[in-house]
Amino acid sequence: MEQTFGRHSDSTTFAAMTQKELLDRLESDLKDAMDIVRSSLSGQSADILKQRPSPESWNALECFAHLNVFLERYIPVIERAVHLGRARRWSPSGQVNYTIKGRSVIGKTSRSNARPGKTPKRYNFIHQPVAPEVVKSFLINSERLLRNIQAAKEVDLNRPRIGWGPSRFFRLTLGNMLEWLVEHSCRHVIQASKAATRT
Repeated sequence: MEQTFGRHSDSTTFAAMTQKELLDRLESDLKDAMDIVRSSLSGQSADILKQRPSPESWNALECFAHLNVFLERYIPVIERAVHLGRARRWSPSGQVNYTIKGRSVIGKTSRSNARPGKTPKRYNFIHQPVAPEVVKSFLINSERLLRNIQAAKEVDLNRPRIGWGPSRFFRLTLGNMLEWLVEHSCRHVIQASKAATRT
């Protein structure tokens, strides 16, 4: 069954939007993704979570292991960025701004981008032993991300900058980072759901 994310599905167009509009969309999309995991994937047998559409495709467990790497890396940095914004009284401004790198990484992970990406080996868990507990870990990480999205409504999303990638050479705004993490999670939750429901 095709999974959707409410009225916000496939909405990464970089159209002008206010910071409140972006955070409301991210909150809604992340809640939808978590609902899909709770209703369709959490509590499933290991056999179902390990099935894959094809030998070279990820199963559901591998999708969640991949997502947890990024959530566990970036959520603490996001928390510090939100705290910095509050401490410096960077109140919410008008529209969302995108860096060049922000547009690139968000566009690549967009659900509207049908092209498969090439995943670096350190983030690729295919054919590796992954325990079913990664599903629960994803939900815990997502709850923490959700709290940060809600807290970010008090700060200017354009001012705090977060290093992206292994070298952290490229810097994304707080808003770009939140959008990328949510879009990335939604993309792979859909992938995991399709893999687990394949008959």
